[in-house]
Order: sequence, then C-alpha cells, then structure tokens
Amino acid sequence: MTGTTPFERSDALRAEGERRITTAYATSQLVKVLQECDTMIELWHSASALYIKYPTESNKIEMEITLSIATEALKEKKSTEAALVQVAMLAEELGMVE
Repeated sequence: MTGTTPFERSDALRAEGERRITTAYATSQLVKVLQECDTMIELWHSASALYIKYPTESNKIEMEITLSIATEALKEKKSTEAALVQVAMLAEELGMVE
C-alpha cells in the first residue's frame, strides 16, 4: 500500500477491494461457463449411451444434435479454461494470491 495520508491509504484500499471484487466476479462467471459446458458434454454422453442401447432413428438424431452442441461446448470450455488461467496469473501479478 502506498501513500502516507489517511486519504491515500483509503484510496489504495478501495482500489485493491475493487480489483478483488472484479477478479472474484470474473472467476465466478468463468466457472459458470465451465459448468454449462460440462452439462452440454454430459448430455451428449447420455444421448450416445441411449443410442447404443436403443439404436432408433430418433435416438440417432438426438445423438448427432447433442454431438454438435458438445463439440462447440468443448471448444468453449478450452478457451474458458485458458481465460481462467489468465485471470489467476493476473491476480498473482497484482499480489492478490496469498
């Protein structure tokens, strides 16, 4: 913390608090996206298992649709994981990791 006056110290603490809140919010949003991606991927696993057990045309269509969604979810998951790593690295650079 820099500054010697109470105002300077207060301002520095406020800025640090804002950084922590922003980082926490960004992290929570990224984790939410990861959870949604996992849900979409799991739906494909379920549809695939259903098609293997009951190879009907409707189950095949469902599996193909969910495969398309799961493919996009996997791409999104990888980019979100990379973003989460960047947030963690930035937090560490700012001295927010204990």
